[in-house]
Amino acid sequence: MATREKLFKGSLAVAEASRDTNAYSGFISGLFEGIVRRNLFRSYSIAPISEAASDFLERLGLLLTKVDPEQIDQEGEICEEIMTACTEIGAFGVKIPKLYGGLGFSQSEYHTVATLLGGHDASLTVLISAHNSIGVAEPVKLVGNDEQKQRFLPRLAKGEISGFALTEKDAGCDIWNLKAYAIPVKKDGRIVGYRLTGDKLFTTNAPRRDNQFLASLLVVITQIVNEPHEVNRPKEERQFGAFVVETRSQGCTCRRLRFMGVRGIYNGEVHLRDVFVPVEDRLGEEGKGLRRALETLTVGRLTLPAACLGNLKKCLWFARMRAQQRIQYDRPIGEHTDIGSKIVLMASRVLALEALVKITGLWADAKEDVRLESAAAKILATEWLLESLLDLFRIYGGRAFETPESLRLRGEIPVPIERMIRDALINLIWEGTNGILALWIGREGLEEYFKQGTAFLEWQIQDMLHATPFFVKVVSRSLNPLSSHETNGSVNELYAEWTRFVEEKSRKLAQKTLVAAARHRRKLVPKQLLMKRLVKASMHLLSIEAMVWYGSQKEIREKELVQSLITYFCSRIKEDFDPTPLLSTRTSFWDDDTTVYRIAKDILSGKAEWLEDGILKTSLT
Repeated sequence: MATREKLFKGSLAVAEASRDTNAYSGFISGLFEGIVRRNLFRSYSIAPISEAASDFLERLGLLLTKVDPEQIDQEGEICEEIMTACTEIGAFGVKIPKLYGGLGFSQSEYHTVATLLGGHDASLTVLISAHNSIGVAEPVKLVGNDEQKQRFLPRLAKGEISGFALTEKDAGCDIWNLKAYAIPVKKDGRIVGYRLTGDKLFTTNAPRRDNQFLASLLVVITQIVNEPHEVNRPKEERQFGAFVVETRSQGCTCRRLRFMGVRGIYNGEVHLRDVFVPVEDRLGEEGKGLRRALETLTVGRLTLPAACLGNLKKCLWFARMRAQQRIQYDRPIGEHTDIGSKIVLMASRVLALEALVKITGLWADAKEDVRLESAAAKILATEWLLESLLDLFRIYGGRAFETPESLRLRGEIPVPIERMIRDALINLIWEGTNGILALWIGREGLEEYFKQGTAFLEWQIQDMLHATPFFVKVVSRSLNPLSSHETNGSVNELYAEWTRFVEEKSRKLAQKTLVAAARHRRKLVPKQLLMKRLVKASMHLLSIEAMVWYGSQKEIREKELVQSLITYFCSRIKEDFDPTPLLSTRTSFWDDDTTVYRIAKDILSGKAEWLEDGILKTSLT
């Protein structure tokens, strides 16, 4: 009998082998099967911030008043005084448990820290967030043993900097192509350590300058081989390890790189040449390092949407300020609906992103499955921010193209839009490029389709019998709105239209997914444009559900303009699913001049100023 064609080959095969095999139970995975897991929202309410976190935020805010983003941008450095001040207030131990000398904040509390930082300076945000989110502390907390926690976490809480070394020149998204390697060192037949050799690229927090490390510790991901030439073996045979490397070790060198934005970021190349790492500094089991790395990035990725939220709030503040003050054709430009619509969209996205940041923080704290949701939040946050910055650019016109110093010299308000845009561009790339993350969500969201469909692809009769009920249930749910008990439940009647919309489009998504899986079978994985459309639909539905949940919270529902902004945001998303003909005389809530004018005027009058809470509004003089 001829050997059947493998479903996955090369990098895809090793990616499949490295996947987290735990079944998905989050919101997005249910949507692909026609299930709206509304219980994931209804089970949670906004948690009050602790006194300790509130005190820290106050101290951090005072510190930020001394941080000059323009100086950091021009000099490409964060001064020693600021570094020391960050250490003194405990900024490098925000997520480290109190037992080890840290502040022990929850993920939700950490999000408020990231928002405050993100609204002020990108470079300082990266320094602190990379250390706390993907540096050594997070993987040690996740998979480290007690002895490793005792050795490493107190050092990090006291201010030693750490980073994460994964990317290589020829291994960006295709991380299974890593060529850095670790050779086991044995004594009396027992592994006592490893010799690491390789070159890592774009390692954040690693170099202070050429041949001088900022980081004391790095998590380094390598292949594990017996001989150097084995790094080129078939990808399906490769094994990976995660190691904590002391950068003062012999054979460690670095070189700092320079960038168009986030110019104060300490990012660069790390070179390892036969660096000895004791076996006690290996994280987890040998050969499981890649999976450990991916697990670390799941929750760590949530920091970026929280930081983008701060930046988006600052963007709204700048837009509102300009739209109030600039008079054209005898009225503030914000009252012209072309400009007003940009401001209303910006405000609605602030509310939507705050909803996503709040709920994902609560889910992470409760150990809910956020693997797909963290990736979706990252994609939405970074794209919303960049699109809003481009609208801000249009609102400020030629002044947005000037540097703050140029504006200051001629007596204008030095709004740093050109720097904000430069700083925001990289968000589309790091923590996983948006394009690759979207494809990953598609692959993982369709996990049950692949798992159950394999039986039919390979004509495994017994497995086909077991798989049939899955497809029968999907068909039933996609056609019958009452077939899933998880879809129903008490909702805020103010937003019943949008909860029904989520349910309806989830059924439609399940139909399309089922048809695509049946039609393309083995060829579904490379159908990247199709996969991205399905994923975009799921992310839109997530954002609507989060928005409705957030707007129903007692702390939020009485705020001014909440209902109008939710309706505006959701009706814009509805347009993506059910577009209105270009020459139609019918107008939707979101593109009606009268509606937009009213909401924009209310925003200009300060009725939505509460959306800008959580950032530092420094004087621009």
